[in-house]
Amino acid sequence: MECEICGKEIKGRGFKVVVEGTELNVCARCKEHGVEDISTSSQHGVSRVVRRDRRQPRPSKPIVFTEELVENFNEIIRRERQKRGWSQEELARRIQEKESLIRKIENAEITPEPEVVEKLERLFDIKLREKVQEVKVESQRKLVPTLGDVVVIKKKKR
Repeated sequence: MECEICGKEIKGRGFKVVVEGTELNVCARCKEHGVEDISTSSQHGVSRVVRRDRRQPRPSKPIVFTEELVENFNEIIRRERQKRGWSQEELARRIQEKESLIRKIENAEITPEPEVVEKLERLFDIKLREKVQEVKVESQRKLVPTLGDVVVIKKKKR
């Protein structure tokens, strides 16, 4: 039996994989190009279970950014904390986070998670996020991929 991807003779056990909706018999080397197909059959019919390839990301909803942190968020947080006479330890206790997190935020070493930003905004009664304006980019021409952009052509050795 020959591999339906590379054409080489399959030695030993072949693999059934699904590549873009098509079931193929492939060699061990080419099985990575598809999702392994685990099929079970019975006398009355065939039931089919397709295992998802772990390397392929799950389809997800597109991320829509409507707000982002203001540029000097770290200075605002430090100023608000100092205005109240709190230490970094006291601020961390009030928002139930670690002191090291507050230190890193104030030194702009990290960008705080949205949940932490929300806690700080509520505690200090300030806004640390601002609306992001949508930027439209217009292209001069439409790019249409050709077959040459997609396929890698290998020349046969003679």
